[in-house]
Amino acid sequence: MASKQVTDREKSTRAVAAAAETHAADIAAGFQRELAPHLHKGETLPDVALLARLIGRRLESDSIALVAADQAHEQELSDDAGPREDRDTAAQKVRSVLVDVRAAVDATFGPRVLTVLGLAPAVPVDPSVLATTAEAVSRALKDTSIKLPKPKRAGMKLDRAAFAGDIDAELPALHNALQTVAREDREKEATQRAKNGAMDRNDVTFSRGAEWLSASALVAGLDDIAAKVRPSGRRPGRTATTDEEGDAPAPPDGNG
Repeated sequence: MASKQVTDREKSTRAVAAAAETHAADIAAGFQRELAPHLHKGETLPDVALLARLIGRRLESDSIALVAADQAHEQELSDDAGPREDRDTAAQKVRSVLVDVRAAVDATFGPRVLTVLGLAPAVPVDPSVLATTAEAVSRALKDTSIKLPKPKRAGMKLDRAAFAGDIDAELPALHNALQTVAREDREKEATQRAKNGAMDRNDVTFSRGAEWLSASALVAGLDDIAAKVRPSGRRPGRTATTDEEGDAPAPPDGNG
């Protein structure tokens, strides 16, 4: 689904391009009427009708490029949900193991050993921090140089290798999911930059082209046409008629 800022711009461009094509001959006739009497010997008027049509085509070209960039960005945004769900699912599994390890260590040895094994703080929720924490805890559990005290109760025991194995079994899925999300983020940033660039080019072309067409219509005595195609002074890429219709200024474009 195209973003509103792009569809608003596309609507204005279609209106101006249609006016350029429809009234090109009228504008040329107006130039002929108003300016031909002032030609010097050997001079001829430029082909104003062709210029008007070319302006309209240029506006349409940049608008098409903007719509394509917007669609590419929206597609990239829609592709983002799956990888994030996979990451969150993998993170929950790793976190569940760490919560169990923390509870077992606390019950068996108490808070001091939680610090020794890197489990003193609450188990993190952020997937990236969680992965780093899980790696550190797994290393500590497998590090035979880290000696643990006797359990608080004779019947209690901590199977360090088994818990480390549980962590290591869940970590690869989380790492892969984090890499996928990071790649999606880079691709999303790339399509956002492309969209922003296309929008900037569209706005510059539209402002200059619509202004030229409006001024030409005024010279030709087509005041009503000039008013319809005049660019807005406060809404880039739109005609002034969008202001007169009561539309509020659009917010700056962000991820959409």
